[in-house]
Amino acid sequence: MQQGNTTTAPELDFGEFAPATYAEWREAAVAALKGADFDKKLLTKLVEGITLSPIYNKWDEHAPVAPAGQFPYRRGTRALGYLEKPCEIAQSIPATNPEDFNRRLLNDLERGLTAVNVQLNCRCGLKLRTQADWNTALAGVALDKLPVYVYTGSCGIAQLSMLVNTAEATGVKATDLKGGVLYDPIGAAVSKGHLCGKKGLCGYYDQMAAMTKWAIENAPALQTIGVSGLPYADSGASAFEESGAMLSTAVAYLRAMEERGLSVDQVAPRMRFTVSVGANLFLEIARIRALRELWAIIVKQCGGSDEAAKINLHARTSYWTLSKVDPWVNMLRGSAQAFSAIMAGVDSIDVLPYDAAVRMPDEFSRRIARNCSLILLGECNLDKVVDPAGGAWYIENLTDEASRKTWDFFQGIEKEGGIAKALVAGSVQKAVNATAAKRYELADQRRQSIVGVNQYVNLDEKKLEVTEGCVAPAAHACSAADAELPEVSMCVCSVRKAAAAGSTTCLITKALMAAVDCKCGAPFEVEALPKRRLAERFESLLAKADAWVEAKGERPMVFFANMGPLRQHKARADFSRDFLRAGGLDVVYPAGYQTPEEAAKAAAESGCAVCVICSTDDTYPEIVPAFCKAVKEMKPDMMVALAGYPADYVESFKEAGVDIFIHVRANCYNTVEAIQNKIGL
Repeated sequence: MQQGNTTTAPELDFGEFAPATYAEWREAAVAALKGADFDKKLLTKLVEGITLSPIYNKWDEHAPVAPAGQFPYRRGTRALGYLEKPCEIAQSIPATNPEDFNRRLLNDLERGLTAVNVQLNCRCGLKLRTQADWNTALAGVALDKLPVYVYTGSCGIAQLSMLVNTAEATGVKATDLKGGVLYDPIGAAVSKGHLCGKKGLCGYYDQMAAMTKWAIENAPALQTIGVSGLPYADSGASAFEESGAMLSTAVAYLRAMEERGLSVDQVAPRMRFTVSVGANLFLEIARIRALRELWAIIVKQCGGSDEAAKINLHARTSYWTLSKVDPWVNMLRGSAQAFSAIMAGVDSIDVLPYDAAVRMPDEFSRRIARNCSLILLGECNLDKVVDPAGGAWYIENLTDEASRKTWDFFQGIEKEGGIAKALVAGSVQKAVNATAAKRYELADQRRQSIVGVNQYVNLDEKKLEVTEGCVAPAAHACSAADAELPEVSMCVCSVRKAAAAGSTTCLITKALMAAVDCKCGAPFEVEALPKRRLAERFESLLAKADAWVEAKGERPMVFFANMGPLRQHKARADFSRDFLRAGGLDVVYPAGYQTPEEAAKAAAESGCAVCVICSTDDTYPEIVPAFCKAVKEMKPDMMVALAGYPADYVESFKEAGVDIFIHVRANCYNTVEAIQNKIGL
C-alpha cells in the first residue's frame, strides 16, 4: 500500500493461528526422535559445565537487561557502542629486535592497524631493554595520535619510563599519550613461575602504585595495570576459569592499590583486561558480556562510581585452538573468534595470524588476520549496531549462566584468600590442568572436532615454509654477576633519568627490587601454567607419519577388507579412512570381496601390518570368524581391526582374533597410536 511517497506494509493478522507453546514443540520433537532419549539427543553438555537447550523462547527467564551505556554494562559501556568509539585494531607485531618491529609496525599502520600493540617477551620474542631500543622501535610513530599498549613482564616502571622518554624526545608530551603500559605481575608469574627481582608481591605492588600515581598526575589517558587471562586460556582453561581468575586478580590489584593510598575510582579506570576468545561462538559472546557486568558490580560494591565501573577490554583470538597441521584453517577459526569478540563489544582486538603456531608470522598472514576485523567492522557493518546479540533469549540466558559459573570460580579463589594464595597453593593450576585434560580427552575421542587434524585430514597438505623462528635471548648486562646497579627510587622521574643514562630495564628492576623492604614473606613463586594447544597430541601422531614418509618415500598404509557390494561397506570404510588419517595413515581401498577367505588372502599379500574389516553388523557374525581364522593362518602377526562396535558380539569377535575396534565412540588417539606402533612408526 502506498500513501504519497511513503510505502506502508499491510497489517498481518495471525489470529487464525493458535500460539505455539514449548510443550507442543517438545511433543513434536519427541515424536520426531522416534523413541530416542530427548535429553541425550538434544541437550548439549559443554566442558565448561553448562548444558545447552535445543531451543530458547520468551518463557525462558533471564535477568533484566539495562540498555547499553547503563550500569552494569552487560550490553556495553557506551550508549552508542562502536558508533561512539570504534573498536581498535590492535594486532600484535611479532618480532625479535626493535628494528624488525619498527619496520613491520610502520607497514601495518598503513594497512588498517589503529593501535600499537607491544608484546614484550625476554625469553622468546621482542626485547626492548634500553632507551635506544625504544627509540628505534617507535621511530616514525605518531605517539600523540595512536594508542600504544605495552604488555610488560616484571619491568613495568622501567618500560613506562622509556616510553615516556621516547615520546618526549619526539616532541610528544606525556599528557598526550594514549593506551597503556600494562603491568600485570600476577599474570607474568603464572606464565613464568616467578618474577624478576625475587621478591614478594608487595614490592611489585609498590611499583604498580608508583606507575599509577604518576600517570594520574601526568598522563591521564594512560592505563598502567594489566589483567590478562591469556596465561590461563593458553593453557586450556575454560572460559569461566579464565574470567574468574581475571576478576580475582583485578580485585587483588584494587586492594593493593587502596593499601597504597589510591581510591577505587582512581585505580579501576587504569586497568585493562585482556581476554582470549575461544571457539564456542555464542558462549564467548556471553562470557565477555558477563565479565563486563561482573566487573562493574565488583567495582560498585567496592565503593566505585558508575564511571569507574566501566571495563576496558581487549580481546585476542585463541592460541589454544591454533593448529600447525593444515594451518590455513586457522584463518576461519580467527574469523569466527573475532566475530564473537566484536559482537560482544570489546574495545580492541588482536587476531592471531594463521601461521602463529608454526613460525614468525609474515606480512601476508598478518594482513589476512588484520583484515578479519576490518571486514567484520567495515563490510559486515557490525560497528553500526549497538550490542547486536542483545535481547536474544539464547544469548541472555547464556550470559546469566556464564555469570553464575564465573562468579562461582571467582568466589572459590576468594575463599582461599585471593588469587595469590590460590596460585601458591596450586588450586587454580589444578583446575586449569583438569580442564585441559578433559579437552584433550574429548579431542582424542573426536567428540571435539579439530578440522584438518583429527577429522578431514589432508594427507597431501603442503607444509608451510619455516623461514624465521624464535631467537634465544642474547647475553645482556643484567645477566652479569658484577653488573653495576643504577641508583634509583620507586619513582618514574628517577627511573626516567636512569633509563636516559643507559641503564637497562633489567638492571633498573633489580635495583628497585633490591631496595624494597619486603614484608609479605617469600618471593612470589608459583607453578607455571604451560602454553598448550588442543591439536598438539594429534600433531605428534601426524609428525611420526611424516617422518616415516621422509625416511621411506611412501606413506604408512592400512589394508581395508571391504566386504560385499559398495552399499554394504562404503559408510564404514569411509569413516575408518578419515579416522586413520588423523594419524597420517593412508589406506588400500579395494572393491568389495565376496568371501572372507578372498579378503583375507588379499590382506595377507598386501604387505600391510594392519587390516580393517568393513561391512555391517548384520553380516559380521558370518564374516569375522572366517576372516580372522584365514588371515591369522597366513599372517599370524597381522593386526585385525573391525569397523564398528557390535556390542553383542564384541567378546566373541575378540576371541576370534579382532584386536581393535574403529567406531564413533572409540578413542581415536589411542587407537591410531596403537596402529602406528604395530606398523613400526
